Amino acid sequence: MRSTRGAVVAAVIVLVAVVTSAFASTRGPSPSLAKDSAAARRPNIVLILTDDMRTDELQYMPKTQRLLVDQGVSFTHALSPHPLCCPARAELSSGQYGQNNGVRHNDGPFGGFKALLQPDQNIGRWLKAAGYRTSYHGKYLNGYEHARPLRAPEGWTIWDAQLSGIYTYERGRFFNGDRVRHQYVTRTMEQRSDDAFEQFARSNRPFFTVINHVAPHVTLQAPHLPVAQQKYADLYSDLRPPVFDSPAFNERRVGDLPRSMRKPRVGRAWTAKLFRARLRALRSVDDAVAHTVRELDRLGELDNTYLVFTSDNGFALGEHRLKGKNYLVDQVLDVPLVIRGPGYHPGTVDDTPVTLVDLVATFADWGDALPGQRVDGISLERMRAHDRRLRDTILVQTGDRMRDSTPGWAYRGVTTDRYLFGYRAGQPRKGILFDRRTDPDALHNRFWDRDYRRVRKALTHRTAVLSRCKGGGCNRVFGPLPPVR
Repeated sequence: MRSTRGAVVAAVIVLVAVVTSAFASTRGPSPSLAKDSAAARRPNIVLILTDDMRTDELQYMPKTQRLLVDQGVSFTHALSPHPLCCPARAELSSGQYGQNNGVRHNDGPFGGFKALLQPDQNIGRWLKAAGYRTSYHGKYLNGYEHARPLRAPEGWTIWDAQLSGIYTYERGRFFNGDRVRHQYVTRTMEQRSDDAFEQFARSNRPFFTVINHVAPHVTLQAPHLPVAQQKYADLYSDLRPPVFDSPAFNERRVGDLPRSMRKPRVGRAWTAKLFRARLRALRSVDDAVAHTVRELDRLGELDNTYLVFTSDNGFALGEHRLKGKNYLVDQVLDVPLVIRGPGYHPGTVDDTPVTLVDLVATFADWGDALPGQRVDGISLERMRAHDRRLRDTILVQTGDRMRDSTPGWAYRGVTTDRYLFGYRAGQPRKGILFDRRTDPDALHNRFWDRDYRRVRKALTHRTAVLSRCKGGGCNRVFGPLPPVR
């Protein structure tokens, strides 16, 4: 009798377990398991960032062309709205323009890491809170290495910022104390990001990784050229710089430009040397891009990964007699931007105007993350989902080191489909106005042209509005501009 009763009890237990299991399957997994499953389904995000790369230099990177351009979407109107290393990287961290994140220049009283108002509010922290593993490799903000106390910003599973040797191409000291010597820098970045990918792939969690490449930035030592990997040392020795064929190269008359933009002619021989050295250094980045793609594929992560390739800013190679960055001209504002990943159809070209600030909103959107502060950009996903334009004017600006009535600002301006406009901060009667429709090479500054007076007035108003903007107020449709008289 006792054994029979035991059998009945056992049968009831089994039946209850079966019913409970069936009921649970209709209700879904437990909250903790559901969270793990949802996180695992979210896409990985890998940002590959070059330093000072021009948009037209992408054509000299055959592996990147084959693996990213041919397999993803190329954005032909991407720009760095504050085209200088530290302000651009602050935008890519915070999702905010300089008036909101605090960084207006590389150094000086209003520049560098010390000017960043909230380093712990960053895209890494927001994605980590959403369940991501996060890693950052290479160059961070100028002057970060001098911060006291020196600590990692919140939100990074692996904080691998480079503290010294950033522009030497062959050595470096990293946040964790590692020192690397006599190894080409792209190989160093490959190895360090590989370690993160390997660790993250085992965790069954989505990951966000930022890989900073030095190229094609110049070294700080003479002869101040990017350094080539040995196998590319003699590449492009006879290649003629295409910029020599631009009407803007060594522009004949620059008297119509603001005084701060009037420069002597640049040397053709030096420009050719710099151009070829930049391409040689970028060929190693090209190899590194291919390596990253192979590594993600080996780990089974490639198909669920957004690969984003861009630069912190563009670079002038003699257009308008300008060299370098931190100028409001298209060659400096424009950056390459290619995205490969889920929903981005291979070989597609997109001419939607997008900015580095928009990338932060996009990453948060992909990762279902909630930013811890107001971001100033628009997610690319939101732009792609709308048939109508969500803005018609984008803020552009440059900074300086001056402690004056316009602290840290040099030029404030805007860009539209047709016009590029800017004025000296605090001096709205001194500036630039280029009409891309009638003057695609920007050879004629229309700022003082009476026929453009109403256009200038309207663009001045838009600049005043956007230079004070925050969050969603940075993205608006102002409507048609007045016609040229």
